[in-house]
Amino acid sequence: MCKTLTLQIFIGKANMFAVIYRFELKLHQEEKYQQCWNVIVDYFKGKRGAIGSCLHKSADGLWVAYSRWPSRAARDAAWLGDDASDEDLPFEIKQTIKQMQKIKEENYDLQQYDEIGLEVIEDKLLQY
Repeated sequence: MCKTLTLQIFIGKANMFAVIYRFELKLHQEEKYQQCWNVIVDYFKGKRGAIGSCLHKSADGLWVAYSRWPSRAARDAAWLGDDASDEDLPFEIKQTIKQMQKIKEENYDLQQYDEIGLEVIEDKLLQY
C-alpha cells in the first residue's frame, strides 16, 4: 500500500514533505553517526513510509541530512516516540535513535540547527 500511495503522490506532487537537518559532528563520531543514519533510514523507508533520505557533509564540516516523505502527516505518524512498543518500533531502532540522540547531546558545544520542514512545490530531483 505504501508503494502505491508514494507513486500516486509523486505523480501529483500533492502534499509531499521534506525535512532538512543540519548539525556538526566531532571527527570521532562521524562513522558511528553514518552507521546509525543508515539503520534508521532503511527502517523508516522499508517500514514507516519514508520516500528516502540523503546525508551530506560540506567542506567546512557541516552535516546536512535531507529526508523525503509522502506528507507531513506521514512523517509525524512515523515517529512513535520513546514509549512505543517493540511491536510498533523495534528495540534495535529505538536503541539506534538513542545512540544518535546521545551523539547530539555530546555536541552541545558545536553548532546545531533546528530542523526545517518544507512542502515540496516542484520536483526535478527524482525521475518519474
